[in-house]
Amino acid sequence: MTTDPRTYPFARASWVAFAPGIESVNVLLLYFIFAPYMVQVVLGGGSNAQATWGVVTAIGGISVALLGPIVGTIADTVGGQKRFLIGFVSLAAAASAALWFASPGIPLEGLVALSIVAILLMIGVELAGVTYSSLLPNLGTAATIGRLSGNAIGFGIIWGLVLLGGYIAAFMIGDTPFLGLDRDAQEHNRIAGPIVAVVLLVFLQPLLWFTPPTPINRVCLPIGRIVRGVVKDAYHSMRQEPAIARFVIARVIYQDGIGVALTFGSIYAAGLFGWETLELAVFGICVLGSAAIGATIGGQIDDRIGAKNTILIALGILLIGMTALLAFEAPAETGTGFLSTPTERIFIGVALLLGLGIGPAGGSGRTMMARIAPEGQAGKWFGIMALTGNAVAFTGPALVALVTYLTESERTGMMVAPVIIGLGALIMITVKSDRPLLTCNAVTA
Repeated sequence: MTTDPRTYPFARASWVAFAPGIESVNVLLLYFIFAPYMVQVVLGGGSNAQATWGVVTAIGGISVALLGPIVGTIADTVGGQKRFLIGFVSLAAAASAALWFASPGIPLEGLVALSIVAILLMIGVELAGVTYSSLLPNLGTAATIGRLSGNAIGFGIIWGLVLLGGYIAAFMIGDTPFLGLDRDAQEHNRIAGPIVAVVLLVFLQPLLWFTPPTPINRVCLPIGRIVRGVVKDAYHSMRQEPAIARFVIARVIYQDGIGVALTFGSIYAAGLFGWETLELAVFGICVLGSAAIGATIGGQIDDRIGAKNTILIALGILLIGMTALLAFEAPAETGTGFLSTPTERIFIGVALLLGLGIGPAGGSGRTMMARIAPEGQAGKWFGIMALTGNAVAFTGPALVALVTYLTESERTGMMVAPVIIGLGALIMITVKSDRPLLTCNAVTA
């Protein structure tokens, strides 16, 4: 059987179609629905609850940092990546389904079990993402895989908007939620886990059926030596290309800050205003929608002024937005309707500004690397960027947990996000501009 990607008319579409599975985990579980419910209801709310969730998230990040390079290297060496993908998606789906048991008033041993389940979910979905990305080179050429990756991100965001809208319609509008769920027992929040489990398994099927298989190699795996080789190669590459290395460091830092903002932003909003599922879903729609708009506009700006300048503008927007969000106080007046106080409506407006920065910061980061990487080495440098990103992804949540615990303040803990983003922006200022390359390419074209 040939593995020429041009002979697989559905392969690229099937690869893109799995992106909503990953995005469903982020949208329903880690960002906007289940995580705030877990912190505010199951863990009781307040600074200790936020610190606890920060520790859980950090442990998940550390686990991925340790396992990611090992799993990625093993999969590349032995081949047959689909086997790994099935295993990791199955782990994530099983963990997602188990979140149904996160009922209010659960005893301590149940909380420990739920924390382990949440960590397994993070490990499963992140390692599935690593394996999923490793299939990309088989589906196109160096000139087309960037567009394919961008399509997957865009499709994932659109799916996130549809999913949140459908969630509101099914479980938040009307006297009786879909499937007759009991709101008093928080079943409308707990159902997010089983929904994600189904979505993961459904969207995995086209990927398994239509993408080309990768060969299976019968090899002996000296795992320690292989992993040391990966880390050593990354270290030497960054020493040989200090200008690119500086960009990698800047991007890893500011993306960690963005990750903190997304992971804890809805938790912070729920604690500040007492928001429940409806408000949090609308908050998520606003952030995702503005991120999609920002990514589209940012792409146009990128082509005109370069990726570095676009990233700096995006980070400036993020700093302004995060600073403004953290300046809000809980409203003195109370309301009974949806977003009934002026403070809540202004908060949503600022969240729209925040989303405008998220899209360009991510999209132009990929464009920047594609432009500055030496010819024929883009794949290697994208791998290094992913490796370093996974290696430090736990630091943001860990810092949130530590600062929240020490200060007993959710707001102070959230200040970690703009500080990390600001540090990334400062390093980004020192990165060599890609604008000369943009001008050169325009003249060549």
